[in-house]
Amino acid sequence: MNYNDPLEPAMIITKVLSKSDIVGNVVLPKAEVMSVLTRMNVNDQDLLNGVEVQVDDIMEDDLYTVTLKVSGIDKPKYYFGTGWSTMKHSLDFSEGDVLKLYWSHLDNKFVILNFQYSVLPLMIPV
Repeated sequence: MNYNDPLEPAMIITKVLSKSDIVGNVVLPKAEVMSVLTRMNVNDQDLLNGVEVQVDDIMEDDLYTVTLKVSGIDKPKYYFGTGWSTMKHSLDFSEGDVLKLYWSHLDNKFVILNFQYSVLPLMIPV
């Protein structure tokens, strides 16, 4: 997929990370996840057991594997379980940061849309 092309808004998940997201598993916004699920080949039982999905950081050329799960059917709570800890530490996420993901159904993976990086100061010769 060419990520310079316009992205489908319905395939974007945005989450401002809370302290509990950083300490434990990240709980994802229900409505946005349910929208993405329309393009994923998974069912409720798959999600109860956990589905491994890939999350691609195309800027750093890193690929993470996380487990997308749901707890409860009556009042579902969607979250990243296994693999989230590695991903959040690698990306140096902290409370208040924004996690923005795009579900690329053609590539069958999430792509990180918010990149955490720092810029080295410009060195000017004296």
